[in-house]
Amino acid sequence: MKKMFFRTALAVVAVAAVLLAGCKSEDDFRRERAENAMKHFEMARFKHPSDGKVMTLRECIGLAQKNNLELKVQQLEQQVAREQKTAEMLGMLPELNIKNTFTARNNDAASSSKKVAASGLTYGYSTSTDRNVNVFSTELALSTLDFGLAFFNTVQANDRELMKAQRVRRTSQNLTLDVIKSYFKVAAAQRAIKITRKLLDDCRGRYVLIEKLSKSRAITPFRAFDETRQFVDMEKRLTNYIRNYENSCVELRALMGMDPSGKITVDESCLGREPKMEFPDLTLLEQIALLERPELYEADMRKHINVVECRKELVKMLPSARVFVDFTNNNNSYLYHASWYSIGINAAYNLLKLPQHIANYMAYDSMADAEEAKAYSMGIGIMAQVRMSHFNLLSVKERYAIDSRVYNTYSKNLKWAMANRKVTGGLSRLELDHMRLETAEKEIERIVSLSNIYVAYFQMLNAIGVSKIDVDSLDVLKGELENARVRAEAELARAEVEYNTKIARPAASVKNTEQEKKIFDLVNQPLTTLGNADYITIGL
Repeated sequence: MKKMFFRTALAVVAVAAVLLAGCKSEDDFRRERAENAMKHFEMARFKHPSDGKVMTLRECIGLAQKNNLELKVQQLEQQVAREQKTAEMLGMLPELNIKNTFTARNNDAASSSKKVAASGLTYGYSTSTDRNVNVFSTELALSTLDFGLAFFNTVQANDRELMKAQRVRRTSQNLTLDVIKSYFKVAAAQRAIKITRKLLDDCRGRYVLIEKLSKSRAITPFRAFDETRQFVDMEKRLTNYIRNYENSCVELRALMGMDPSGKITVDESCLGREPKMEFPDLTLLEQIALLERPELYEADMRKHINVVECRKELVKMLPSARVFVDFTNNNNSYLYHASWYSIGINAAYNLLKLPQHIANYMAYDSMADAEEAKAYSMGIGIMAQVRMSHFNLLSVKERYAIDSRVYNTYSKNLKWAMANRKVTGGLSRLELDHMRLETAEKEIERIVSLSNIYVAYFQMLNAIGVSKIDVDSLDVLKGELENARVRAEAELARAEVEYNTKIARPAASVKNTEQEKKIFDLVNQPLTTLGNADYITIGL
C-alpha cells in the first residue's frame, strides 16, 4: 500500500513539473525578446545590396518580393490554410478504434441464481470468468453525418486557401506599387542632388557679394535683405531634396526587407525621357478591373463559404447513422467462442434541434446575400478607383507638360543671358545666380512631375489589378469577358426588366425640363481617354 501511494505521488509530481515547465514569467519573455532583438538586428544587417551597385526598378521589386516580411507572413498563412485543408480532407476517413483491456481480480467473480416461481436457490455459487481476462477489440465505424460535415469542411478549407492566395496576390501588387513609389522618390532626389550640389557650391559666395554691394551702396539695405532672404529660401528648398533622399532610401530599403540604415543608389535613366503611354477604352479597363481584382475573388469565396454553411445545416437536419464492424478476442477460458465479429448500424434523430438548424440555415443564407451585396458595392468602388487613377494620370501628365514648358522657357532665357550678356559687375553676377538657381528649381520640378507620371501609371495598373497589359493579354481578357457576357445574357435581361419595372420612374411622371436635360447631357457625356489604342506600352 505504501509503495502504491509513493508511486502515485511521484507521478503527480512529474505531471506538475511538466505543466510548470511550460509557464513563463515576465522576465523569461524579456530575455527571449532581447535575444530575438539581437538576432533580428543582425539578420537585417546581412541583407543589403553591394556597396556602389546601381539598383534597377526590376531588381528592387524582385528583392522586395523575396525579402519583404509582410509578404512572407501572408505566404505562411497561405501554407497554414493549405495544411488545414489537408486536415479537413483526412477528417472524412472512417474511425478505426483498436482497444486492448486487461483486468485482474484478487478473487473469483462468482455468482448464484434464484428460482422465479418458487423460493430457494437453484444451485450453489459458480463462476464463468477467469481472474485475469484480456479483451482485444478492433472497430471500424463510419458516421454519415461526420462524413458529410467533413466533406463540406474540406470545401470551405479549400475556399479559405484560395482566399489566402488572392490575399497574397494583392499584397504582392501593393508591395510592388509601394516599391515603385519609393524608387522614383529616390531617383528624383538623386537627380535633384546632382543638379543642386554643384550649383550651390558655385553660389556659396553670394552672401559675401550681397554684403559687398550693400557696403558699396550699389544696393539699398532693404534690397540686400530681400536678396539674402530669397537666396536663403532657395537654398532651403534645394537642400530639402537631400533630406528627402535619405527618407526615401530608408523607406525603399525597409520595403525590400533590409536594414533601413545606409544609402541606396538607383538607376535614374528613365527620368531622362517621357514614357509613351497608350490606353484602351476606359470602360474596358473597368471591366478588366472587375475581372482581375483579388478583393472581388475573396468576396465571391466568402459567399461560397456561407452557401456551404447552408448545406451543412441541411445535412445536420438529417438523421445521424453510424455503420460499424468490429472484431473481438477474449481469452476467458469459460467462453464457448473466444473470438467473434459483429456488424451493426446505429441511427438517431434529435427532433428538437431541427428549429435551431432551420434558423442557422436562414442566417447563413442572409449572410450569403450580404456577401453578394458587398461584392457588388466593392465592384462599384473599384470602378471608381480606376477612373480616379485615370484622371490622376491625366492630371500629372498635364502638370508635367506645364513644368516642361516653364523649364524650357527658363533654360532658354538662362542660355541667352549667359551667351549675350557679359557679366562684369557684382549686381549682374547676382542676377545671373538667381536665374541659375530658379532654372535648377524648375528643372527639378519637371523631374518630379515626370516621376509622378511613372507612379500614376503603375498606380492605375494596381487599381486594375494587373502587372501589365499588352496585346496578347488584352486579347485574352477581351475574349474571357465576351464569353462571360454570353453566359450572363439571361441574368442581364432579367436585371434590366427588374430595373425598368421597379427602379426607373414611369415615363408619365418625368418632367423633361430644360435644366434636367442639361444635367442629363452633362452626366452622360463621353469621357476623355488618353487614346483608343489596343494596348498599354511603357518603356523603362
